[in-house]
Amino acid sequence: MRVTLRQIEAFYWTAKLGSIHAAADHLNFSQPALSSRVKELESAMNMELFSRKNQRVQLTPGGRNALAHAERVLHAAQDFERLGGGVPPLEGVLRLGSDESTAMLALTEVLSQLKLRHPKLIVELSIDLGAVLTEKLRKRELDVALHTYGGAASHVIDELLGWEEFEWVASRELDIPDGDFTPAVAARFPMVTNSPPSTLNALVRKWLEGGGQEFEGVNSCNSLQLMLQLVRAGHAIAVLPVPVVREHLASGELRVLHARPHIPPVPYYACYLKEARGPGIAAIVEIARSVLENVRFLARMTEPVPQELGAAQDPAAARAEPDLPQALTAARRPRP
Repeated sequence: MRVTLRQIEAFYWTAKLGSIHAAADHLNFSQPALSSRVKELESAMNMELFSRKNQRVQLTPGGRNALAHAERVLHAAQDFERLGGGVPPLEGVLRLGSDESTAMLALTEVLSQLKLRHPKLIVELSIDLGAVLTEKLRKRELDVALHTYGGAASHVIDELLGWEEFEWVASRELDIPDGDFTPAVAARFPMVTNSPPSTLNALVRKWLEGGGQEFEGVNSCNSLQLMLQLVRAGHAIAVLPVPVVREHLASGELRVLHARPHIPPVPYYACYLKEARGPGIAAIVEIARSVLENVRFLARMTEPVPQELGAAQDPAAARAEPDLPQALTAARRPRP
C-alpha cells in the first residue's frame, strides 16, 4: 500500500490537535474516515504512530519522529501548489476568530469574499476578546484570528496588518468642559470599558493610572456594542475604536474628547498557526486585509508610536493619522 498525502494530513492534524475528533472537525471529515486513514498509514509504514486511551491519542516514539517528516512533506506539497501561480479553491473547515470591532464592521464582507472565492470552505466563527482568541490559538482551537493581541505562542504567527486607533468619546448631551481631557477630568464622569484582560481595559487603566487616578471605579462590560449604546445614551464615557464610532462622530451625535496624553494606536494582527501557513492562509489573510482597508478600519502610520501596551506594541512601527471624518478632524484641531 502506498502512502498518500491525505493519510499524512490525517496523521499530522491528529497529532497536533490531540484527538481523532478534533482532527476530523478541522479537516471536515467523519471520525471513522479520518481514523481509517491513520490506520492505513500505520499499516503502510508497518508501525504504530499513536497509543490510544479514552478517545485521546498520544504519539509513540516512532510517531514523534514521523511527525517532523510529515510536516516537511506537507510544507513541500504547499510549495509545489504555489508553482501554479494561484490558490485552488479551499475546502474543509476554517476556524476563524475575530474581536467584536472587526465583527461589527468587516466580518460580514470577509465571509462574503470567502464564500465567493472558496464556496466549499466551511467557516466556524468565534467572536470574543483578544485575550480569549489568543488562548484559543495557543491551544490550537482556532486557525486564524483577527484582533489586537499578539504573542500567543511560538507556534503562532502574528502578521501585522496595520494599526487601530482609539479615542475617548462622549455624548454631546454630557456637560464636559472644552479643552484638554485629562485623567483628573475623566474621574468626574462615569466610565465604562471592557472587562480584563482586554486591549480597551489596558488602555484605560494605563491612561488613568498614568495621571494619578484610580481605575477601580470604572464600570466593566463584555460587549462593545452595549458600551457604544451606553455612551450614545449619555450614561458613560469610554475609549472606543475610531472605526466603530466614525459614523456617530460624523453625525454629531458623539464627540471626541481631547485626551491628554493621547491614546496610542494599537497594532492589529492576523494571527494563525505556523503549521497551517501556506497559500490558503495567505489568501485568507489577504482577503481580510483588503476588506479592512476598504472599510477604513486600519490607520496609516506617519510618526513613531510610544510603547504603551508592553509586548503588544512594535517600537519600530510608525504613528497613525487615519482617514477620519471631518467632524473628528475638526475636533482635533488646536483651539485658538
